[in-house]
Amino acid sequence: MRNQAFAFIKPHAMNSQAAATYIEDVFEDENIKVSFKVRKTSREVAGLIDRHFGRVADIAFAENVSSLDPGEEGRGLFRDAFGEDWDDAVADGCVLNCHQARARMDDASAKDLCTEWAKYGAVEIAPDFFVSWFEEQEAYVLNGFYPVLRESYVADDAAVLVMLLDFEMDWHEFHEAVVGCDNPAAALEDSIRGYLYDHAAVLEMLIDPVDNIMHVSASPFEALCEKMVWLDEAQWMKDPLLLTVAEKTGKAPAKVAAWIFERRDKAALRATFADIDTPLVAAALADSLKSEKTS
Repeated sequence: MRNQAFAFIKPHAMNSQAAATYIEDVFEDENIKVSFKVRKTSREVAGLIDRHFGRVADIAFAENVSSLDPGEEGRGLFRDAFGEDWDDAVADGCVLNCHQARARMDDASAKDLCTEWAKYGAVEIAPDFFVSWFEEQEAYVLNGFYPVLRESYVADDAAVLVMLLDFEMDWHEFHEAVVGCDNPAAALEDSIRGYLYDHAAVLEMLIDPVDNIMHVSASPFEALCEKMVWLDEAQWMKDPLLLTVAEKTGKAPAKVAAWIFERRDKAALRATFADIDTPLVAAALADSLKSEKTS
């Protein structure tokens, strides 16, 4: 096995047996082995989804917005977009997390918050750090799209199908040709997302860049980190990236896993490893870990 991706079919697609069957048929045709799968209910997902979305959720629900640091570049982007200094806006109490924003909107629902968010638009001032100016509330709202996204996973009837996918093809080919790019409208028509997008009306499904059928890890690095959120240790300790890095460095797999997980929110690292195969990612991580030991 060259690569192993973490994936799950999203709640909106779980309601379509035709979609689920099509996905598994594609994997079989492409010699992609589903080596593990488990259905998780909304009750189980509720304890996992914020950790899965990581920084997006942390920013949306930050208890103290003054503790958030968008960095100097982010401060510059905020100033360019809104004509105000980030630190001044925070000090004036004008920057709100999602709970605060909903309270100021007379206890608005997550859907109402997202509707306003879509109306006003947003600026990404740092990775996973989106800001929108709500004119009526005279406040900046952080990641206001997230509560309604979260609700889609924790609704009473929601569920996801978690899978581990083993394959020999290049990760880029797997992502683009088999699964399809994140925006289904732009995905190759023979990919899973592209095909199901073209047949959405027949399937009576809403398919868009958010509800895009399934989540699939973008790299071996992301796959390992996501396994550590969603799966038992016995499952993720068999991850091929983890075992390769441990072998190359001579360090215990548990210590390597902890070291990798500490870096899961580093946007530059995620971007560097996107669509790169396990051997190359393992070599880069092993070199980095070795250099830390000797520095």
